[in-house]
Amino acid sequence: MVTGMIEFQNARACLTDAAGLSLSMKGASSRRPSRWSVLVFLLFLSLCLISVAAQTPATNRPVARPRVPQAMVAPAMPASAANPLISLMMQQPNIDTDSPVVAVSEFDPPSVTRGGRVSYRVILTAMNESVKFPEKLPAPAGLELIPGGRGQSYSPPMPKMQPRTTILFHANPAASGTYVMPAFTATVYGKPVTIPEARLTVVEPGSTPTREAPRLLIELPEGDLYVGQNLPVRVLLPDRGDGLVQGLSQAQLLGEAFLVDMSFMRQRRDVITRNGQAIPVWIVEMAVIPLKEGQHPLMAQGQMIVNPPTALPGRPVFYIPLIDSDSLTVTVKSVPKDGQLPGFTGAIGSFQLDPSKLSAGEVRAGDPVTLSVQVKGEGNLSRFGLPRLASTRDWQAFPPMSDGTLALQTQFQGFRVFTYTLIPLSDRVKATPPIPFSYFDPKRKAYVDLTVSPMPIKVTPAPGGTIARPPPPSRGAAPDIDDPSRGEREWVLTGLSESPGSPVFNLVPVQQRLEFLWLQILPAVGLGGLWFWDRRRRFLEQHPEVVLKRRARRGLRRQLRLMTKAVAAKDAAAYVTAAVHALREVSAPRTAANPEALVGNDVCQALPPPARQSREGELVRALFAAADRLRFNQQPPEAATLFAMQPEVDRLLAKLKEQL
Repeated sequence: MVTGMIEFQNARACLTDAAGLSLSMKGASSRRPSRWSVLVFLLFLSLCLISVAAQTPATNRPVARPRVPQAMVAPAMPASAANPLISLMMQQPNIDTDSPVVAVSEFDPPSVTRGGRVSYRVILTAMNESVKFPEKLPAPAGLELIPGGRGQSYSPPMPKMQPRTTILFHANPAASGTYVMPAFTATVYGKPVTIPEARLTVVEPGSTPTREAPRLLIELPEGDLYVGQNLPVRVLLPDRGDGLVQGLSQAQLLGEAFLVDMSFMRQRRDVITRNGQAIPVWIVEMAVIPLKEGQHPLMAQGQMIVNPPTALPGRPVFYIPLIDSDSLTVTVKSVPKDGQLPGFTGAIGSFQLDPSKLSAGEVRAGDPVTLSVQVKGEGNLSRFGLPRLASTRDWQAFPPMSDGTLALQTQFQGFRVFTYTLIPLSDRVKATPPIPFSYFDPKRKAYVDLTVSPMPIKVTPAPGGTIARPPPPSRGAAPDIDDPSRGEREWVLTGLSESPGSPVFNLVPVQQRLEFLWLQILPAVGLGGLWFWDRRRRFLEQHPEVVLKRRARRGLRRQLRLMTKAVAAKDAAAYVTAAVHALREVSAPRTAANPEALVGNDVCQALPPPARQSREGELVRALFAAADRLRFNQQPPEAATLFAMQPEVDRLLAKLKEQL
């Protein structure tokens, strides 16, 4: 049955291909398909049927399958064998954001002695980013609220994880008495939520014994602190000894001028001595790096894990209130510039160098060799690199490469390895070049030199062709200084040159001179000029009247100068000739003809119709008649009559010039 279905599918595919072919042939021409196209379609259909018929059913015959190597077959993994850790990581946490928001406000402790520490805490079952408090809280008179820490935690999934946002304020009551923090409205998820009221009772010292709000303590290393220094900071949570404090989680250091290395963090319980008294504390150690100099605030916050007598409504689990520390002002300095040694790349702390290692003690000139340098000690070990070694005449050096160890692993193992790749360029070198390196010691407040010493190495000449040695010189012959059998030749300076070279007036390279910049601009200017020229040429091709008018204005100016000279010389013949030529030049653009081919009637036709029969037309005809008598009859014009018409001729030419 399966074989029959396969044959049916093959036949259907062949018929579909044939139909597609016929349709494509039909679409190729709008006329009726020819006899040859029908024959091709029938031939193709018969071949498809023959191929289907050739596939005889094989009911009992085994099917031959390609043999797959055993190494290429992936064993099937049952669902139970899946990694549970990977499955847990692939699951998305189910966070409850649909339930109504519950708000709780409290003073911790609710009763305190005047002058003691007290915190005002607001807890909401919502995400931290969705909670917006008013800029100023409606605190009662005599109670100052200073903003403190702010954090978010999650309750265990029952059945969903519920977010909890805690906002802290440091409360400073001015006098004893009862303070009522009234209810106010905050915005959560874009909706108003009412924060309930809270009460604080302040008593005089010596009255009912009360406790103080828990606060974190920050311990910084002694001495001056520098930018880029890796500071080991401890956050302390004193234990009251009542068995309620179970630990400290999500400890953080808050400060815009500090970078906290979250990869290096340890927590432990210990006993410290304060004022001669042993105090059990929870200690969280972390690394902090100052980013800029000056005085900057630093504050710590964390979740204190306690087991109170009564938990939050509906959640009988460990109570995790948010606590913080007082703001601490930290003074940060920059490493001094005076006394800085070569090779300083930002290393601050106390470091040492282990003996360097070469990958090979003997290499050929041109072959690379690696030099491994190991730096160990305490400080910002994972945040600096060794200096780059400049290439010289004998060595080609590449930038050093770190071993790629993660910052956390580097801090734990206490050392870091750098590798230099060096290539000897000559067989004269006997040792690797020294590598300058230095660090700044904050305890001694001075720079320390840790230059990597040279290591001996043997460099053999690079492989080359065989040199044919000449026969030994005969007795009495002068020794050949170029004879390779004499050993290495010493390089010496030659004498003074016999002929002077080309003079040089400036030692500044050509590419750094101002003239070189102008040379780069000249091609651009030339290309721009060619572009504008071609654009103008195309414009003039489309507007030939512009060229005719320009030529007419140029010819008119030339004839006006001749007329002025003729008037000054009292030459009537020259004046008539220049005036006629001026009329031809100024009338040529209107007739699109050669100015020399124009006659008086053509110039009159160029005038406006009303002016052809007026005084202007008479002036044109009179000037052309005088010019014809002068040209054909050699009869000079009357100077008195002609010069009397000069003002009218000038006005006529000026009027015609304005129309160009």
